[in-house]
Amino acid sequence: MPRNFRLNSRLLTVFIFLALLVVGCTTYTPRADVVPQEELATYNPKDFGKREKPYNNASKEEDEWIIKAIFYEQNSDYKRSNFYYKKLYETTHKDEYLLKELKTALYSGVTSENISKLKEYVASHPNKLIAKRLLLSAYLYEKKYEEAKRVTSSLLSQSDEAIDFELSANPYIFTKDYARAVQLLTEAYDKSYNENILLKITTILVNYMREIPEAILRLENHRKRNGCSEKICLQLINIYFQQNRIPKIVSLYKHLYQATQKELYAEKVVESYIYLKEYDKAIAFLKTDYSNVELLYSLYIDQKKFDEADKLVRKLIASTGEAKWYAESAMILFESTANKDDKAMLEEVVRRFEIALAKGVKSSVYLNYYAYTLIDKDIDVKKGIKIIKKVLEEQPEKGYYLDSLAWGYYKLGECREALAIMKKVITIEGLKEAEIRKHWNAINQKCKK
Repeated sequence: MPRNFRLNSRLLTVFIFLALLVVGCTTYTPRADVVPQEELATYNPKDFGKREKPYNNASKEEDEWIIKAIFYEQNSDYKRSNFYYKKLYETTHKDEYLLKELKTALYSGVTSENISKLKEYVASHPNKLIAKRLLLSAYLYEKKYEEAKRVTSSLLSQSDEAIDFELSANPYIFTKDYARAVQLLTEAYDKSYNENILLKITTILVNYMREIPEAILRLENHRKRNGCSEKICLQLINIYFQQNRIPKIVSLYKHLYQATQKELYAEKVVESYIYLKEYDKAIAFLKTDYSNVELLYSLYIDQKKFDEADKLVRKLIASTGEAKWYAESAMILFESTANKDDKAMLEEVVRRFEIALAKGVKSSVYLNYYAYTLIDKDIDVKKGIKIIKKVLEEQPEKGYYLDSLAWGYYKLGECREALAIMKKVITIEGLKEAEIRKHWNAINQKCKK
């Protein structure tokens, strides 16, 4: 089994950089139910508009329905709430119930039967913005986009609120008039500096208008003025990643880690440095900003900084006493020694592996490394075979482990077994690895005589 494979196979998988981001330039689907939530107290019976009769003369049935409608609405069970508001409107024909029925219908995804009544209400109450918002949302839900646009013109002639500009952008998004949609969303953003509106704008700019520099400019300006929230930073990261601007990504991930202390972002910093082959920066970050000893240790090994790795592993043995660190220390000693046949070194490697075994090390990588060393250096071939057989009980098709076993049988002169196993190794792994080729040539030459 190639020794470099044994070393690399137990490294942490930190070299895979192409991770998908959960927040970023995903396809933006406008919602049809973007209606400003009024205070629920507004619809408490005692706060409703003027009634023809005093409240204490209202029917008991109406009171019960009001209580149920408000209860379900407060608990976001809009479908049940809509059921009672519908009954209230059908029974009383009061405008407040009409508006609440339409609102809860939108929130629950139910098509209201009262849209025509809402149109009449809007016509007779032109200054009721909530009614216009509901009508606009209802048209969006029914995909009547031209009607929705006409409502937006009327709504924006009366309102200067950010929510109305945001809502009015939706029919233009649905009809792919992205320039107009961005114009309206920009008005909404300029009035509120709401980052969710900015995310919509930049998603449209990137995905549909391909105005990526403009999207970056807007996000960076927001970042300078308002700071970089998780959502904004991740949007920028996603865009920079598509442009392969990894240094920009590093600084953003650093900011996110400092702001949130989420290990995911620290790991992304390290992955980014590795992607850039800036290993010293990755190591420095792990030493000063983010404590992850296993990741740091793996980088030391990968960069063949065996002295640093040895110092770290000695600290880990002292602090944890874990079996794997004894195995790691044995591997470091072997890999860092120039003369692989040095008797004193091999004795120390065996001693450390024996401690690891006594402490219950079970990793197949460590066991195979030890077994192969026993076999290849003629320390105790039979013991090496015994260990590797145990490993193969759980991973019988692992080509590199089979290679160790074949080499053991070769060392014992058991040609039939060695040749049969080595043929299986070739089937699984091929002859790309130099050490497999070496074993195959030796076994094939000896055992075909």
